[in-house]
Amino acid sequence: MIKVATFTRYVTPQEPCFMGGYGMRRLKSEGVLDELKCTAVLLEIDGSPIVMCDVEILMITSEIVTAVKERLLREYGIQPEMVTIATTHTHAGPEIRSERLPMFDEVSDDSFWRRYQDFLKERIFTTIADCFETELREAEAWYRTVKIEGLYGNRNGIGKPEDKDVTLIVFKNEKEVLAAIVNIACHPTVLGAQNLQISSDLLGYISRGVKERLGVYPLMMQGAAGDMSNRNYRQGHDAQELTRTGEGILAQLFATQELAQLRLDKPVVEPYHWETSYPVDKEALKKLQMQIRQQMAAEENYDKYKILLSSDYAIDLKLKKDEITANFDAAIIRMGDLEICKQPGEMFSRFGMKIKAASKAKLPLIWGYADDYGGYLADEGEYGKTYESIMSPMPKGASEEITDDLAFLMAGETE
Repeated sequence: MIKVATFTRYVTPQEPCFMGGYGMRRLKSEGVLDELKCTAVLLEIDGSPIVMCDVEILMITSEIVTAVKERLLREYGIQPEMVTIATTHTHAGPEIRSERLPMFDEVSDDSFWRRYQDFLKERIFTTIADCFETELREAEAWYRTVKIEGLYGNRNGIGKPEDKDVTLIVFKNEKEVLAAIVNIACHPTVLGAQNLQISSDLLGYISRGVKERLGVYPLMMQGAAGDMSNRNYRQGHDAQELTRTGEGILAQLFATQELAQLRLDKPVVEPYHWETSYPVDKEALKKLQMQIRQQMAAEENYDKYKILLSSDYAIDLKLKKDEITANFDAAIIRMGDLEICKQPGEMFSRFGMKIKAASKAKLPLIWGYADDYGGYLADEGEYGKTYESIMSPMPKGASEEITDDLAFLMAGETE
């Protein structure tokens, strides 16, 4: 038996703040284009609860996640492994880690990010608590998957591996939809670095469109979006382009009303941990940075310049360290026909597709930016050539190793 509850609360900052996601953006926010949300879904399957929660910000910290999970354990008795708190990765939301701000040394610390983290802890907990405090309602699970065409794809090149499947899951009774989930692999970077208005960007737009059609805000589950965006399809960088792209995706997702039923079993969570430490090769990074700065001086294309500047900034962050420790905590969530690989990284789409292909379940999904931020999982062959590999805390070859491990787990293999 499936029982479900869902709630949504706003998490929009109430004061101007630095925004995360673009190294070239040095000014604080100016107003709000659309409200940021936190949505929680509580499923009780054969008496066993599992919580899934999304937050419309760039990334979440392990400190926030741990604090919320510990409080949920104390007050509702739900085990931490049965709770997932992930972000949609909007680049038009507040930055919550000051050390990632390229301009931070140039301004006084107004402690916004500390206040906002405290606000998030309370708001995320309250959203999930709302689900526990209401009466759960019986439902059946149904889904459809649609391949989206002509609006987004692999941002590093048309024709490269790309996961353009969007999955809609609805939990409904005979009368109405009680909760929903949307899984999509696409960077919410429709709004460009020049945008200074707070916005949930693409996934938030889709969320509002689903609410209009189904009556509930869906949990937005970001997939393996490390190399996925609308970069090669965009016609602008503003709210008009956001509307065009969002409406295009919604139109394709709801072009059919067909749904297939999902049989859900009591949830089982299988954890995965990967960790390594390695010295920073500062001479190699300085040489690469010099090449990047020479390219920046001659680059006139907005998107290409933005990527180069972000790469330059990423190198600055790495040069501050002598050694990098990379942690990667993931898990496989098994619920019968539905299997979810949740992981904290910006996984390239080809890795996500490999993990999904290993599953024996009817509907395998990847859920990124979950319970922490693990950085990019980029192709070994592109290291030093792409922004994602330069930004990643992972050493060369780690992405392939982690993917193989997770595919092995997803397949249900045993040593």
